[in-house]
Amino acid sequence: MSDAPLKKGHRIALDCMGGDMGPSEAVAAAAVAFKEGIIGPDDALVLVGHEDNLRMLAIEHRALKNSRVSFRHAASIVAPDDAPMAVLKSKRDSSMVIALEMLKAGEVDVVISTGNTKALVAAGTIKVRPMEGAERPALAAIMPRREGHFVMLDVGANPEATPAQMVHNAVLGSIYAQSALGIVSPRIGLLSVGTEEGKGGARINRTHSLLKAMGNRINYVGPVEGFDVFGDACDVVVTDGFTGNVILKTLEGLVYMVRDMVGSKVKSNPVYLAGGIAMFPLLRDLKGKLKPERYGGAPLLGLTGLVMKAHGSSNRQSIASAIRLGLEALGHGAGHRMLTSLAEANAVISSTPEEA
Repeated sequence: MSDAPLKKGHRIALDCMGGDMGPSEAVAAAAVAFKEGIIGPDDALVLVGHEDNLRMLAIEHRALKNSRVSFRHAASIVAPDDAPMAVLKSKRDSSMVIALEMLKAGEVDVVISTGNTKALVAAGTIKVRPMEGAERPALAAIMPRREGHFVMLDVGANPEATPAQMVHNAVLGSIYAQSALGIVSPRIGLLSVGTEEGKGGARINRTHSLLKAMGNRINYVGPVEGFDVFGDACDVVVTDGFTGNVILKTLEGLVYMVRDMVGSKVKSNPVYLAGGIAMFPLLRDLKGKLKPERYGGAPLLGLTGLVMKAHGSSNRQSIASAIRLGLEALGHGAGHRMLTSLAEANAVISSTPEEA
């Protein structure tokens, strides 16, 4: 996350070519972001992709009426199955890589991409570079819970995180929760198979020992299990990228399943229909709270610049939400605190011996 001083306006690069729904949906998202005031009067947007195509789409979606929209041509596209190193070698003219190069050069303040996660993580790590003290970046998602929201990381960047990397995730996630959710002292929980010590295997046990050794530098509340994460056990859930991604996508699938089941039942029975009409305000409120589109972007924490990853299947509302989350993250200038916390964490890691 950038440590640049706070300023009035921000410059956003939107990778328009990587999503499952194509560049039309990305440009439509830009129009939504302007219409809803997500992109403010002092902000500027660069649409990155095939320029001729984007210009036509911008006219179609009435995004060109805004003088704060510009274009950067990219000749190639990163496909969902492209290998990360192949992208860096043979697709340097892709919209994803060009957007990251713009961030590296200081031409923009944040990159939003719906593209290939592995390629984005690899290209972001190599082009933008990790913060001093960070080994690997982590994707941090804001998730709904019984009351309010919590942060979970990693949700896909680093599937085989080491204990040291998960401690890094804890300090980065804590600062992100302070900035994004306004929680003064976020409670950090380590996802495990139980709340008792010693139940998670060697990697989890080592991570637990290191997090305890952090003392009052963080607000660590201990191991938490999957049953607790959507309650009020903690504000930041720390896990590896494999487990976090499975939880994230399971939640999304569950939300859609419940929505479809309720809709089907209501339509099939007049009694349910009458009850559904009476409960419509409640159902609408729950739908707004739970819909994945509301949490459309996850920052790649631990880089020197801000990169937001949106789901590959994102619609215009999800991409607009990713733009909103990116601008909110920029507005808090959390980079310096992250650097300080990483240095403290690494000092603890190096001085805490392995248990026999």
